[in-house]
Amino acid sequence: MGEVGFAPLDDTGAQLLFRLVAAAYERRALGIASHWSFEDWGRFLPEHTTAVSLLDRLLHHATTVVTSGQSYRMREAKTRTGGSHTTN
Repeated sequence: MGEVGFAPLDDTGAQLLFRLVAAAYERRALGIASHWSFEDWGRFLPEHTTAVSLLDRLLHHATTVVTSGQSYRMREAKTRTGGSHTTN
């Protein structure tokens, strides 16, 4: 499983991700997490066409899980610090 969209991808990164997805398409199961909605994948991929092609293959046989709410890690950090979590 991998997290997609944490940082923008350059052309090389986008092509490598596409190759991974294309190679697994209809052959292997993939688990992918992202905090971006599908409509916003163009924000971290350099080309709209790449985003559309990736999503086409990923979503064809996919089971999607949409979550909302506070981050599990943030909730745990607040619990450890008594609710006064600060960021640098």
